[in-house]
Amino acid sequence: MTAAGLLSLTILYLCCLARRVEALNATATSWSTWGPYRPNLYFGVRPQVPDTLLMGLMWASGDSRSKMLSSLRDTCEQDDGMQGYGWTYYDTRLGGSQTIHDTQLQIDLDTGFIKSEDGKSWAVRITGTPKAGATNVKTSLIVHAAVEMDEFSLPKSLGCENQSLRGGGVEALCRGEIAELGHFEFQVVGDARNKALHDTAVNSVLKVSEDEIWKAKSVFTSQAKAVGGSQGQSVAVEDKPGAGNMHFIQTTFEGPFTLTLSYRTVEVAFLDPTAAESGLDSLQSAFPARADKVFPRAAPFEQDKYARFSQAIISNLLGGLGFFHGNTLVDDSQAPAYEETELNFWEDAATAMANATITQTVPLTLLSHTPSRPFFPRGFLWDEGFHLLPVLEWDLDLAISVLQSWFNLIDTDGWIGREQILGPEARSRVPPAFQVQYTHYANPPTLLLLLPPLLAKLTGASRYTGHPSTHLSTPASATALLRDLYPRVARHYAWFRRTQAGNFTSAYPRPAGAADGHGFRWRGRTPQHTLTSGLDDYPRANPPHPGELHLDALAWVGAAADALRQVAAFLGEEGDEVLYAGHVEAAKKGLEVVHWDGERYCDATVEGGQFARVCHEGYLSLFPLLLGLMDAEHPNLGKVLDLVGDEARLWSPFGLRSLSAQDENYGEGEDYWRGAVWVNLNVLAVRRLRELGLEPGKSSREPTAVQKRATALAAELRERVVNTVFASWEKTGFFWEQYKDKTGEGSHSRAFTGWTACVVLLLGLQFDKTTGERGDDATRSPQSSGPPSLTISIGLVVVVVAVVLLRRPLWVTVGKLVKLWDWRKGQASGRYEQLEVIDLDEGGHDRYD
Repeated sequence: MTAAGLLSLTILYLCCLARRVEALNATATSWSTWGPYRPNLYFGVRPQVPDTLLMGLMWASGDSRSKMLSSLRDTCEQDDGMQGYGWTYYDTRLGGSQTIHDTQLQIDLDTGFIKSEDGKSWAVRITGTPKAGATNVKTSLIVHAAVEMDEFSLPKSLGCENQSLRGGGVEALCRGEIAELGHFEFQVVGDARNKALHDTAVNSVLKVSEDEIWKAKSVFTSQAKAVGGSQGQSVAVEDKPGAGNMHFIQTTFEGPFTLTLSYRTVEVAFLDPTAAESGLDSLQSAFPARADKVFPRAAPFEQDKYARFSQAIISNLLGGLGFFHGNTLVDDSQAPAYEETELNFWEDAATAMANATITQTVPLTLLSHTPSRPFFPRGFLWDEGFHLLPVLEWDLDLAISVLQSWFNLIDTDGWIGREQILGPEARSRVPPAFQVQYTHYANPPTLLLLLPPLLAKLTGASRYTGHPSTHLSTPASATALLRDLYPRVARHYAWFRRTQAGNFTSAYPRPAGAADGHGFRWRGRTPQHTLTSGLDDYPRANPPHPGELHLDALAWVGAAADALRQVAAFLGEEGDEVLYAGHVEAAKKGLEVVHWDGERYCDATVEGGQFARVCHEGYLSLFPLLLGLMDAEHPNLGKVLDLVGDEARLWSPFGLRSLSAQDENYGEGEDYWRGAVWVNLNVLAVRRLRELGLEPGKSSREPTAVQKRATALAAELRERVVNTVFASWEKTGFFWEQYKDKTGEGSHSRAFTGWTACVVLLLGLQFDKTTGERGDDATRSPQSSGPPSLTISIGLVVVVVAVVLLRRPLWVTVGKLVKLWDWRKGQASGRYEQLEVIDLDEGGHDRYD
């Protein structure tokens, strides 16, 4: 190899190693290192460390080899015939239990995941209960484990052996070493009551390519089909233990069964079946009280059935958390057609896209909740801001970890890809036409919705009853957090303003008083879609025009600017505070001058050389309300409330329709955002209407008639939305992507907890001024600014300091980087315990009491 080639290879190696160090820095404290972070699988476990260990569970019919292969379950699918599946209780810090109702295979599976307090060991208890009348059903279970091997991996090893103690005891034992994880072991333990139909089979595959390493079902099927003769008729795969980078541990049972998979680092003991069962029982008994504490329920939702509903919502939102790693496909060509300045610009853009050079990024890492485990098992920028609203209440530090992970993806210009399709496993679930991310495409900046409620918690203006938070431990830690986030959030906002700006030159006619900064336009428009807006097929001007101005784009700019204004004020950045306040006022003026037609808010376009408003009443018309850009004395509020409460337009028995029933496009075409009830925006509507109703008047202490009306609408809408989601969940066992406005039935993607989980924020809302802040809207300003003050229950001040420094020898390959890596390995497992914090409600209890 030439010197130049060696230098290039070294630089590439250093880049990859630096990425790995960055990933270790991003890895949360030890409690979060391991978890079911492969949400696309029915059950899959991995650490928040890239290129290490992937594990999961498959099951199938145990009647015959052919039936086993044709019925194998691994990845979550829409059409597996499940009656329902999901977490009945789950906490990211502790674990939980998931139940899977497999009616086709006549078995109910329960996967109970529990981890130790230090995060160095965990276990999953797998139990199978035959359906009524199927007591002799045969079920084959396959535990799979794979070692990820990239080009620049340090040495890794994993070997498995068959213990063959049928009828109880250890069935299989695996030992491995990965630099990032150290020396580790995991074992599969049976139960004496199991009726096993064959000896446990351990099948080790020496080398599976990196492109195939995530395809457990495919590799296992190939291994099973490779065996001929009489053995080829057996349900069990060939017993072939040993070293390899992929391993399968298979056992088959008749009737009910219990199996425990336990993992440990070698310096700690296994969580044995008894300890795992005890831990899960304790977690299950304490979980309801924790859920009621964080998400209290108010009339008419006090019944126990709504408690189970609340627990299922937050559990499945948290259970959809994934850790993703890999490259993504990007078009960064900056083709002139992407400016979209010509008539029929979408045609020119399509041609440019077809001819563009697509690049693969370096491997990226993301921690994100997912909208739907079977259908959308990856990170979506537009969705994640909504996901984090309930998570912020439950576990502030977890929400911050996810928020930071997203902002770690930002490029130098401020762009964040709207859909994070990282690596071949993620790409396998996305049609090729949608895999490429474009650096001129935006998405609603929903992550900025988190800033006002986060700031309120850091300043003590809003009550926090979730897990203890390191960020609330001292005023300095709160300030440090915002100092870290602020520059990246501001860069993303500036990118959005720059790339999605409307044209206010003399090229297009504009209404009197309109000026630069009064309008914005989503790039990526086609005649039928505006995917970048998040409202895909919501009707807009057709055909599109380069002189368009989009109402929602301007509203998002206004809300984002107001969030940044609040943070700037907190940090003492006076110049920025003034700048963002000006942006807020410009946005509000643009809403009135450009988008208000006298009756409603509308998009704007150019028709026949003239300025024209394009009005399709629906969610779009409500964005000034939803994003907090209207106060209780706004002159247009009454007419907006007319639209909200009109049964002939938006008001349905099941929530607000996305498009007016009187619009010519209602229910037409793809019918995605053309009438269906979407929970995320209904939740924003309820919370904002409530806030307007309780807003103190400028001239009177009594609420105005408009405020009373807003309160009444909020109260009634709350009940309708909660009852819609609850009734569908009770009937089907699933949360859904959207709900039909005529029947309330769930539609489109099922097992879609995602932003539907925001409904949990409505359960405890009350509608008088003495009920505290649980109903605060995400866009509401905190009541105080400056250094944070912690509200502590009287007499309960407990600060527990535990220093855990874990040092492991690492391969010394590149001096300073490896030393940094080694240091982070020690810190990553002890960071949370090193500074335990004050629980603002109970004095610092980390785990359930």
